[in-house]
Amino acid sequence: MRFFKELKQYWGFAVYAARSDLRAEVANSYLNWLWWILEPLASMIIYTIVFGIVFKTNEQYFPVFIFIAITLWDFFSRCMTTSVDLIRGNQHIISKVYMPKYILLIQRMLVLAFKMLINLGLVAIMMIIYNVPVGINILFIVPTLFVFFVFCFACGTILLHIGVYVSDLSNAIGIIINLLFYLTGIFYNVQTSFPEPFGYLLQRINPIAHLIFCMRKCLLYNEMPSCLMLGIWLAISIFIAAVGLHWIYKNENDYVKMI
Repeated sequence: MRFFKELKQYWGFAVYAARSDLRAEVANSYLNWLWWILEPLASMIIYTIVFGIVFKTNEQYFPVFIFIAITLWDFFSRCMTTSVDLIRGNQHIISKVYMPKYILLIQRMLVLAFKMLINLGLVAIMMIIYNVPVGINILFIVPTLFVFFVFCFACGTILLHIGVYVSDLSNAIGIIINLLFYLTGIFYNVQTSFPEPFGYLLQRINPIAHLIFCMRKCLLYNEMPSCLMLGIWLAISIFIAAVGLHWIYKNENDYVKMI
């Protein structure tokens, strides 16, 4: 109850700060917000050339296949790497005024969500270009993205707390993120690329791989993702978030002393 009460109270600040971050990010750039489109597009083109042409993948709608994964992966990886240093990077704020420390995480997620919205718009355009058939199952992107955001927030609260006490955690997270990148199926299908039952298991025990798999199912193949697995990962995410919020509430008064 305290979480939802404070979230309502500080939501306006999070939105205002996110807007300020977005404006500052492109203030001194020649192409401004176009970089938010060009960066993921460049990654998609590179992976399409390397894996679609050089390695001759047989994946249907391969450019869209990759771009869906890049959109979710970029949000997740940036959210995790920035969560570690949120407290230290905002010392000038938290040392002067009180606010729930997870609001800094929500502010960052709002920035990334805005960029993700642009990328999802590009996904829609690419689906039109490649004549991807659309059906009722496309509506499952809503629960899939909801589980995805809850999971990212949950992991972010854990990293936000630990990052206060472990100054070099960002180095370890960078290594883990690089490892996960190749195990998540950005440019291949996890379930079909590994021998059974390893592909099936890896696609389900890796939450980001599974959520990307769900997005591809409802967007590209007009198939319904597993509601059971979405429910399981939602429950796990809520539990992790509860643990992270408990740690933050319990120790937030000590954060200023540690940094």
